[in-house]
Amino acid sequence: MSVMTKTQIPYGSKLIEIDIDGEVLDPIAKRVGETKNRDVIRDALQNPIGTKRLREIANMQRDAEIVIVVDDHTRDAPTEKMLDCLIEEIVHTDRITLLVACGTHAPPSEVDLKSILGKHHSRFDIQIHNCDADDLVYVGTTSRGTPVSLNRTYMDANIKILTGDITLHYYAGFGGGRKSILPGISSRESIKRNHALLVDKEAKIANIENNPVHLDMYEAASYAPPDFVLNTVADASGNLIYGYAGELNAVFLKCADVAKDLYLRKTNALFNVLLVSAGGFPKDRNLYQATKAIENCFRVIVPNGKLILVAESREGIGDPYFEEWMNKYANYEEVEEAIKTDFVLGGHKAYYIRRVMKYLQLSIVSNLDTETIKRWGINAYTSVSDAVKEEININDDIKVGIVKDGKDTLIVPVL
Repeated sequence: MSVMTKTQIPYGSKLIEIDIDGEVLDPIAKRVGETKNRDVIRDALQNPIGTKRLREIANMQRDAEIVIVVDDHTRDAPTEKMLDCLIEEIVHTDRITLLVACGTHAPPSEVDLKSILGKHHSRFDIQIHNCDADDLVYVGTTSRGTPVSLNRTYMDANIKILTGDITLHYYAGFGGGRKSILPGISSRESIKRNHALLVDKEAKIANIENNPVHLDMYEAASYAPPDFVLNTVADASGNLIYGYAGELNAVFLKCADVAKDLYLRKTNALFNVLLVSAGGFPKDRNLYQATKAIENCFRVIVPNGKLILVAESREGIGDPYFEEWMNKYANYEEVEEAIKTDFVLGGHKAYYIRRVMKYLQLSIVSNLDTETIKRWGINAYTSVSDAVKEEININDDIKVGIVKDGKDTLIVPVL
């Protein structure tokens, strides 16, 4: 039974207060004591899985060229904290390069880099991966036909280290781990061929069993495996809950297991209307990133029900191909055919949006041009209060749900 709820939901850098008859569906916090963030990381580094401690690896090669792969500005990984602890382990830091894994994303600005790296921004050589670079190194072709070419700095390093956080991913199952290599530091063609596998029915959120996207990524990473990996799992507030270090696959599987438990919310209810915040900035920095919240939450909405996405999108739509495909393909059948015959990175977001729109009515609250959104067949608003007023009729006998962090919350019905 729903109750009158006065709560705040993230929108950009603000919290918007709403007062509606609804049930809040955020995951139940699973805290592990009052452990500080850096203590979680240090504990992981002191107890690696499947490898020697990083301190031993580094001491065995004191003159080694070391590359540390870090997430770009579209991720929320605690990169500065991870670097603090990694550098304590390595000790000899004069030959470290920080490689920003951008995949096909636009490169981070100087402001972004300072935000990602903190005190380490001016301390080390920083390189930003370019998926179209001329000097990428071909390392092999996967069993699913993905030609794998990787960043030369990574390939030339004597000690290769991956960092990042493990999150939900709507077709790779989970982000992080092997994704630091593919797509993180791979060629555009490698990424395109891998992502084209998303039409498989097993390529879905929180699933790695028989998931061809995940398996292809893992196979690609095996051609140039890292020497050491540090991955973390955080709650919706950004507090580190778990950290694991060591061998790539062992770390990923551990993190994926605890991430599924942390982010999953099961419910016996189906909702007529679901109000979903992507989670505020930077999760809603653009629509391209924020739409992951739709995929995470739509399964608990009744057929022809409503989903209201709250995503500021201060940086715009976020991808020209996503926008082009939304303009070009008016329904799911058209975009599905395009995905199968002429896959384009960015177009896959249109595929997921159009698929959801087959089953429900979609509205978006954002700073985006409302006419553009309306042309796509989506109701557009510039304020949460206007959307609630128009989309939720309080006189109807309906069930309303509220999700504060849709990008990192998987809502599933209990059948």
